[in-house]
Amino acid sequence: MSDFKVVIVNLGYESFELEKEILSPIGAEVVLSDRDCLVENDVIEAARDADAVLVREAPISARVIEAFQRCKIVARYGVGVDNVDLEAARKKRIYVSNVPDYCAEEVSDHTVALLLACIRTIVLRDKRVRQGKWETDIRDDIYRTTGRCIGLVGYGKIARAFHRKWNGFLPSKVLVHDPYVPRDLIEGRGAVHTDLDTLFSSSDFISLHLPLTAETHHLVDKKRFQQMKPTAILINTARGALVDENALIEALGNGWIMGAGLDVFEQEPLSEDHPLKQMDNVVITSHVGWYSKDSVKELQTKAAQEVLRVLSGNRPTAWVNPW
Repeated sequence: MSDFKVVIVNLGYESFELEKEILSPIGAEVVLSDRDCLVENDVIEAARDADAVLVREAPISARVIEAFQRCKIVARYGVGVDNVDLEAARKKRIYVSNVPDYCAEEVSDHTVALLLACIRTIVLRDKRVRQGKWETDIRDDIYRTTGRCIGLVGYGKIARAFHRKWNGFLPSKVLVHDPYVPRDLIEGRGAVHTDLDTLFSSSDFISLHLPLTAETHHLVDKKRFQQMKPTAILINTARGALVDENALIEALGNGWIMGAGLDVFEQEPLSEDHPLKQMDNVVITSHVGWYSKDSVKELQTKAAQEVLRVLSGNRPTAWVNPW
C-alpha cells in the first residue's frame, strides 16, 4: 500500500510520468481522475481522500476544501490561483502553492506577438489574401511601432520580460502602474511609475500583467476605454475578467480604441456566437500564451516538487496562503 495518494484532477498533458518519478521516493501513488474535473462534485469525488491535489482550472472552492479528508497541499499548475479559495484552505491548514516563474518568456513572447499582429493587422491581411484579395494599395490605420508610448499595468516577471523585449522597438516612453513594486525598481529599468488615469490616457499600447482579485476585477471598464486614445491597442494575456468584456465590445465597435489582442476571456471557451469573433480589429487566441514544450516540463516538475516538499514535512517554496 502506498504512503500517500496524490490526485491530478485536470488532465490534458501528454504524460504524467514526471510527477510519478518525482514522487516515487516517498511512496506516493499518483492517481489521475477518470475525467477532467470542471465542477465541484467531480473534484470531491476524485480527491476526497487525497493527501495532495494537483490542479489546473478545476474549482477548489470552500465546499470542495471542506470535503477534503486529509489533504495537505493543493498545488496549482500555473501562476494564478483565483480558482482556489485561499482563505478556506488557510483555515483548514492546507497549503496552496503555485508555479510563479515557469512561463514568463512564453507569455511575454505571446504578448509581443499579439501586439505586433494588432499593429500590423496580420490576421486581417492573412484573411483577405485567402479570400483572393491582393491588396498593395491600402488605407487602413497602420502606424509604426517606433516612438510610441506603451503602458504596462502590473510589473511582475512577465511584464518585465515583455518590457525587455519591447525595448527593441524603441518606445518613446514606458509607463508602469503597479502599487506593489517599488518606484526605484521601475525607474531603474527605464520606465516611468505613474497612476492609472495617466497611463490609460497617454499610452498608445496598453498591456495587462496583473492577477485577478476583487480589487482588479473589471479594472478596465467603460471609463477606462473612454480615457484611451482612438488609435490605442489593448493587450490582455493575464486574466479575462480584468476587462469588462461588454465595455470592450462597445469600445471596439464605436471606435473608442483601435484594436485589442486577447488570449484570455471572462468565460472560456468563447461561445460560438461571441461578438469578438466577428470583429476584424481583434486578434484572439485560446489561452495558450503560457505554452511551450519547455514550459510544460518546467510546470509539471515544479508543481510536483511542491507536493514532494509538503508530504516530506516541509513548507512549499511558492506558498500563496501563508498562516
